[in-house]
Amino acid sequence: MSVRAILVSADLMFISKVKEVAAATNATVTVARSVGALEKALNESGDSGVLMLDLEKSGAPLDALEPLFLATTSRGWTGVSFFSHVHEELEQIANAKGLGVVMPRSRFVKLLPTLLTEGRVP
Repeated sequence: MSVRAILVSADLMFISKVKEVAAATNATVTVARSVGALEKALNESGDSGVLMLDLEKSGAPLDALEPLFLATTSRGWTGVSFFSHVHEELEQIANAKGLGVVMPRSRFVKLLPTLLTEGRVP
């Protein structure tokens, strides 16, 4: 079974990296660069998957993304938020908002193949 994932990011270089890993793991990744794009992707994606949120380069304010993220993860989606290690304050903000498993971008990249293969954080 192929894992479905949505990446909320406006970072074109990082999007390319995630899509490369997705192709290698047979996962389907939809990219959302705005709140509207995320709403559309969620409506088309079904009942389960992986929602990956770039805390720095999401393309939308976290306050606007938070309700969609929480509603999606409460339906059984795996939620992962990631940030650059130089912006540690984002880790505290994301944890306080309940934005899934929060980790530095370097750890996220390391776990990405497993995340896109198994649909969960190892």
